[in-house]
Amino acid sequence: MRTSVLFSWVDSLQITTRRQLFRTLALGGGLMLSVATAAQTPTVTPDSPLPGLLAERKALTDRYREASAQRHSLFGNKPSKKDLQEVVDALQGIVDKDQQIVDVLNRTAQAATTTSARLAATTTHLETSSRDDRNLTAQRLSELTNEAENLRQREKQHVAKQRDLEAEVAEAKQGHFVRDALIAGLAVLCVGLVVALRRRK
Repeated sequence: MRTSVLFSWVDSLQITTRRQLFRTLALGGGLMLSVATAAQTPTVTPDSPLPGLLAERKALTDRYREASAQRHSLFGNKPSKKDLQEVVDALQGIVDKDQQIVDVLNRTAQAATTTSARLAATTTHLETSSRDDRNLTAQRLSELTNEAENLRQREKQHVAKQRDLEAEVAEAKQGHFVRDALIAGLAVLCVGLVVALRRRK
């Protein structure tokens, strides 16, 4: 009777162990996928505890294999209660370590998200500043272009006025020459008349 109860307890413990094993393998598979995904992105910093946790998990996995291979039962080539307990402890350690790894990955992902949001905000600020700078530069360039055009127009007007003044001066000089010539002619004529009148006397 005691033997059958013991066998029943061992079988139930083995079923529980198998369930925990399947749960651990499923969690471990998801965890390995998460780790592989995280490894593809440069979010794990050099001071991240993730490599150490993965090494500890590997040690726990080795311990689980060793515990699963032990056969110290008095009833043949079956694991004893102590063997099964070691298996359970090893699996529990793997589960706990997987949870620690998942927590680290979550914190790393959250930090990466925060950094990404900060970079996005910085990029938006830089784009806005750059756009404002471009607009200000374009406005200043337009003002300088208008000032240069105004200077060219004023220079043209100045040159035109100077030409007009030069033409007026040339015309005035020509008028003075004609006047002087007329005066000289009249003076010569007057002198001739005076000489002629004196000869008649």
